[in-house]
Amino acid sequence: MHETDAHSATGAGATRSLLAIDAGQTGVRALVVQGESRRESSFSGLKTDRELFAQLAEIINGVVGTIEGTVTLTIGMTGLTVANSRPDELLSLVPPHIDRVYLAHDSITGFLGSMGVNQGAVTAVGTGVVTLAVGKTEWARVDGWGNLIGDSGSAYWIGRAGLESAMRAYDGRIPETALSDLLQANFTNPEEAYIELQTSDDRVARIAALAKDVIALADVDSAARDIVVAAGRELAHSAVTAARRTGLLEAPVQRFSWAGNVMKAPTLRNAFIQAITDALPGAEIREPEGEPIDGVALLPSVSEASPIAEVIYRAQR
Repeated sequence: MHETDAHSATGAGATRSLLAIDAGQTGVRALVVQGESRRESSFSGLKTDRELFAQLAEIINGVVGTIEGTVTLTIGMTGLTVANSRPDELLSLVPPHIDRVYLAHDSITGFLGSMGVNQGAVTAVGTGVVTLAVGKTEWARVDGWGNLIGDSGSAYWIGRAGLESAMRAYDGRIPETALSDLLQANFTNPEEAYIELQTSDDRVARIAALAKDVIALADVDSAARDIVVAAGRELAHSAVTAARRTGLLEAPVQRFSWAGNVMKAPTLRNAFIQAITDALPGAEIREPEGEPIDGVALLPSVSEASPIAEVIYRAQR
C-alpha cells in the first residue's frame, strides 16, 4: 500500500507524481509533488448539499492536466460518509494517468498533518471542528457533527455566538458590547439579519467568517473574550474525551496538538492548552508538525498495522 516516495520511478523514463487534495467547506487546497518540487493552488470550498465527487473531479481534472507521468491521488475530504467512501467511483471520474487514489475523512488527514504517524489526539478547527485520537490499537473521532448538531468551538460556533451576543445587546438583554459593531458592519438592518441569513445559500460560511472578528475583539471586549475562551474549553473537552476513548490517558506520553488556521489565534489556542493542562497536568501539547495538506500527502505512508488504516479507502486501476 505504500507509495511514500511520490517521485519514484514507475517505468522507463516515467515518474510518479503526487496530487494531494485537502477539501473543506471553506476552501480546497491542492498540492502537486514532483521530485523536489512542490506546487500549491487554492479553490472555493465544497458545498455539502451538492454531490461531492463531481465537485472534486472538476478541481482534480483542472490540476492534473499540468502533470506528466503517472499520478497518485490522495484526498482528505470534509463530509465523507461510509456511503460515499468509494474511491473507485472517484477514480472513474479522473484521467487515466491517475492510477491510484487514497481517500480519507479530513479528520484523518488533519491528524497526520499535525501528529505525523505518532499516537496522540489532534483537534482540527475550521468552519467545523473534529477531533481524532489514535492509540496503539484504537482510534476515536469526537464531534465533527456539523453546524446543526455539533462542531462545538468551531469558527461557525464562535461566529454564531458572536451574533447571538450582539442581538442580545441589541435587545437590551445584556450590556452593550463591541460585538454590536460586528452586527452593524455586516447587516444593513439588524432586525432582518436572521432572515438574510436563513435565505442565504452560503450562510454557514458567512457566519464562520465572523469568527476572526470575534476573536480579534476578545482583547478588548469581555463578551467576545468569554466566547473565545468557552470555544477553547469545548475544543479541549473533545480532545481529552478522544484521548480517554483510545487509551491514551494510560500511555507513557499523552500527546495533543491542533490543526487549522483558526487555532493560530493566541486567545483561542491558549484557552485550549490551559484547559487540557488543567485536566491532564502531564500532557505533552505540541505545535503541529505540518499543515493538513501535508497530512493528505502522508496517506500512503500509514502502516497497515495502524488502527486508522481501516478508514483510509484505496482504489487503483
